[in-house]
Amino acid sequence: MIEVIKKGGKKEKFNLNKIKKSLILAVEASNLPQEKKNEIVEKITKDVLDFAKRKKQVFTAEIEAKILLELEESYPEVAKIWREHRIQKKK
Repeated sequence: MIEVIKKGGKKEKFNLNKIKKSLILAVEASNLPQEKKNEIVEKITKDVLDFAKRKKQVFTAEIEAKILLELEESYPEVAKIWREHRIQKKK
């Protein structure tokens, strides 16, 4: 089991659905074709899962950095939307 350490120190079980949900919100706000949106969500979700599987514990900041890095490399428009969503969520 992979454990996620939240910003406040709270620990919880790794939940891939939370990651997928945040990615879906970002890609749906983009102007990309639906097929491309689905492709992005699946690719980034898989990459994050592969990253997390190598660890017993992972910080949310590490997960967020991995998502942002992957998005910035190939989908800067989606990266911008995702980043803005994260900032709004923290307010």
